Amino acid sequence: MNPQDLQSYRRIEGRNEARAAFDGIVARAQRSLRIADDRGEFYGFDRKIFADALEALLGRGRDTTVEIVLHDAGFVERSCPRVVALLRRHWPRLRVLRSEESAREYPRGFVLVDDRVVLRRPHHEGALTLVDFDEEAVAQARGLLDEMVAGATVAIGASTTGL
Repeated sequence: MNPQDLQSYRRIEGRNEARAAFDGIVARAQRSLRIADDRGEFYGFDRKIFADALEALLGRGRDTTVEIVLHDAGFVERSCPRVVALLRRHWPRLRVLRSEESAREYPRGFVLVDDRVVLRRPHHEGALTLVDFDEEAVAQARGLLDEMVAGATVAIGASTTGL
């Protein structure tokens, strides 16, 4: 991830612009991608561009990882066959987890790339997305993601067939 090719902080109001920022940042991931979201629909996990970015990241080396923590993994299981297929090929480096019961009311989402840039959605119901390279914002997102992953369970396993 080269933070110089992206602005250091941006406030994004619309869904299309948020997806474009998400796509650009995910495509630049070199080592890791960690996502906490409600369903995965906002950023378009069902799109080919997202699956291609995951495959490119996972193809960069044996140490690359993708962790996706969702409150409800049904959208991914039903509508994202490319992601499910990648999961079968790249488990356990690609994991789709279900957040623990107590975290499912948590209204915020995070995307953390290479522990250097974070996209924050203050509320799942809104399109507002903040792109930030600030070390404190990244550390806060990392801590929250660590907690969510620690309490999460496997939502979609390597043997899931999808549609």
